[in-house]
Amino acid sequence: MRLLLLLLALLSAQPAMAEPDEAMRASLQAFFARGVHWQQAQAELIRVERWPDASGRLRWHLPRMHGHPGRLALIAEQGTGRQIRRWYVPVRVHWWAKVVVAATPLSARSLLTRDMMKQTRADIAGHHGKVWRQTEPLLGMRMLRPLDKGQIILGSHVRRPPLIRRGDPVDIVLDAGSIHIRTAGTALRTAARGERILVRNSRSREVIAAIAESRNTVRVAFTGSRG
Repeated sequence: MRLLLLLLALLSAQPAMAEPDEAMRASLQAFFARGVHWQQAQAELIRVERWPDASGRLRWHLPRMHGHPGRLALIAEQGTGRQIRRWYVPVRVHWWAKVVVAATPLSARSLLTRDMMKQTRADIAGHHGKVWRQTEPLLGMRMLRPLDKGQIILGSHVRRPPLIRRGDPVDIVLDAGSIHIRTAGTALRTAARGERILVRNSRSREVIAAIAESRNTVRVAFTGSRG
């Protein structure tokens, strides 16, 4: 009985959660109605977890963020100059964006084709890492894990398969103005399309940095000095 009375006393001692007036609610609704955007996504308010101990209209701002958190503390302000007051208001939000999702269940190690993916509006709140906006860059990439239909495809879910493997014979192409050189070489590393790769010139034995361009072809990036 004493324990129950103690718990009731502790609960009654907790401060009551502040209740917003209509002006405060309206200012927050107007803030989201104008469109709250961050990194190509739009926020939609789910709920306010704790209102500030204030009354009247407030000015609302996004805090500094990394990614698209599902829970964040909005900055609310009232007044100007030395009379300004500021609160940090915890809220829950959706972040809606057009992203690429799995159009069908995807298995690990499958190579992505157009019919496996689609672009749609999805909630990316709480997702960490790169999200894909278009299907084109994903074509030919290999899945690293299985995904269910409708799941967002993240950067960590895919990997571009190697275009050139270590030890492969390659054509080394160098374009410098009107000069066009093509010579044989050997890949010293494995690389996907567009990645940097080291190759050895078969004739000069020189090691050259190049970019994997197509199957068995690398291109040397040359920037000549201008006199």
